[in-house]
Amino acid sequence: MGNVSISDIKKSYGKVEVLHGIDIDIVDGEFVVIVGPSGCGKSTLLRMVAGLEAITSGEISIDDRIVNEIEPKDRNIAMVFQNYALYPHMSVFDNMAYGLKLQKINKAEIRRRVEEVAKTLQLEEFLKRKPRQLSGGQRQRVAMGRAIVREPSVFLFDEPLSNLDAKLRVQMRLEIKKLQRRLGVTSLYVTHDQIEAMTMADRLIVLNDGIAEQIGTPMELYDDPASQFVGGFIGSPSMNFVAVELKDETIHIGNTTIPCPDHLLHTGPAILGVRPEHFKLPDSGLRELTLNVDVVEQLGADTLMHGRLAGCVEDVVVKLPGNVTIENQSLMRIAVDLSKLLLFDPRTGKRLGRN
Repeated sequence: MGNVSISDIKKSYGKVEVLHGIDIDIVDGEFVVIVGPSGCGKSTLLRMVAGLEAITSGEISIDDRIVNEIEPKDRNIAMVFQNYALYPHMSVFDNMAYGLKLQKINKAEIRRRVEEVAKTLQLEEFLKRKPRQLSGGQRQRVAMGRAIVREPSVFLFDEPLSNLDAKLRVQMRLEIKKLQRRLGVTSLYVTHDQIEAMTMADRLIVLNDGIAEQIGTPMELYDDPASQFVGGFIGSPSMNFVAVELKDETIHIGNTTIPCPDHLLHTGPAILGVRPEHFKLPDSGLRELTLNVDVVEQLGADTLMHGRLAGCVEDVVVKLPGNVTIENQSLMRIAVDLSKLLLFDPRTGKRLGRN
């Protein structure tokens, strides 16, 4: 079993409260990613599960056992850190075996576990090397191997890929996800990278200033964000937000009026949310808008157009197929998929009309 229950967890430093009551039940074998901007409390939450930070109030249970007062070494968890935390004077084998030696496990069993995990992680030929003789990706695999050999109930990952270059990050996140599926170990993973979060998670916890804005699957958060913060944080490029006015079953966007779809039951001012990929080339059945194009980014498969809708002050991004060409500083007619439009309260940032 590797179930984790986080119940009304709060954390304060003096009078400053940094976590405001987090609740989530994580089932055995689930991969949950905690995502949010720097300073939102995600690493603090992970360290509280690990026992490295004291809990101000609330309960954390691992394998149906409350662990609030239990030492980290007795929680049956293993943690992979951002900086690898390898012993530079030890070989790869000794780094991976060190925790098992502290547990007084016999040498034959240690060797069996280390060699088995090294084979899984393709580290067999590096077991005698020191960390300085390895690449960044290999060091991260050693850090993961050190966690795996302990055969814990729960893996904790604290931004483990942030020190790697972009190409290696893509490779390593796929390796981590495949490995976690193969091992079936419950995992809590912290990152500020929403692409990393979307591609790896079974479920996401989106934190904002110590509050869990929304918890759900990646596609639930993408299609049905509970707030403007979630809508803007999940998805790349980010969702566009434009101030609009709704009246007489129409939406007034700058100096353009479009029909109000049935799912947007609101009258008055609002923030309209539309993802860059929900703009289209003009087509029958889609309402057209005028985009004042400032900058065009041609990325091969896609073309990103940065500009403003006619009569609006907000910058927007439009994502179109890569074969679309248009000059900078020009006007372009674009269409918008009305069925994908979302509304947010301009005062609270909460979704309007969400069930």
